[in-house]
Amino acid sequence: MPFRLKHVHIFVLIHGGGVTLFDTGLDTPETLSILENSLRTVGKTPQDIDRIYITHHHIDHCGMAGRIKAASGAEIHVSDVGREVLSVRADEMELVRRVRGFCHLHGLPESTTDFVINLFLSFKTAGSPFEGDRYFQADSRQVAGETEFQAIATPGHTRDHVSYYFPKEGLLLPGDHVLPEITPNLSPDLFCPDFRPLRSFLDSLTRIETLPAVKVYPAHGDPFPDLAARIREIKAHHEERKGLALDSVARGPRTTFEVSRDIFGDDLPEFDRFLALNETFVHLIELVHEGVMIEERSKGHALFRTA
Repeated sequence: MPFRLKHVHIFVLIHGGGVTLFDTGLDTPETLSILENSLRTVGKTPQDIDRIYITHHHIDHCGMAGRIKAASGAEIHVSDVGREVLSVRADEMELVRRVRGFCHLHGLPESTTDFVINLFLSFKTAGSPFEGDRYFQADSRQVAGETEFQAIATPGHTRDHVSYYFPKEGLLLPGDHVLPEITPNLSPDLFCPDFRPLRSFLDSLTRIETLPAVKVYPAHGDPFPDLAARIREIKAHHEERKGLALDSVARGPRTTFEVSRDIFGDDLPEFDRFLALNETFVHLIELVHEGVMIEERSKGHALFRTA
């Protein structure tokens, strides 16, 4: 990937004559070439792909789904929540309007907002449109050939995030839900204001914490063995971030952007400013739900102060 993370893993399950993919990568010539070469090492081609499971609808995870489906006729399997997310985000201009409104409300400079929106629009070229063919409920049993696995709802990073667990093999494909060295960015779902990313993320971590996974294969980074230990680290990280947000607001009412600068500093690239704004917002909103902070409106901006 031409981003800081450099790569996203695509996982392949071979069953009989067919191939199941878990995520697809971006729709770029480079990604397609890497996929073709990788499949060739196990005697397969993209035309052998007969089904695709998506962890969540971010372009680095599902960008090539439409292209692969057109080439092989693969069925795309999407969760019920993912179906809803696909539907509401089809209106690109409405998404832009909501992003602009959110950024203005929370104090992000207009120049940064314009940069982020232009970047989002440019991402469109790295994704091929698609619709789901089969929809499954959260926490359901799935079968590919003779292999059984569980589709586990793990919302947080996105509202539709799904992890896949193979109980017989003790393998977990957590997508972006549990990463070995970083935590996934948590952002509000602008089409679902009631969604609480941090609360959902922490609850989802608790749900999978006791899985007897022998090895975890994340979407970014190297595989690792101790799922529970990594989850404890991630939970502690977010408690620390909540504390930093509270310390910032304790010095006086602040916009989300002002709190994000207190936590992350001001020397950030434009897109990182946006990610920092999102991450800070989800911590502030959780503190509001806990009753230790209050959100108010003043001169067209949201201000947070201690309760």
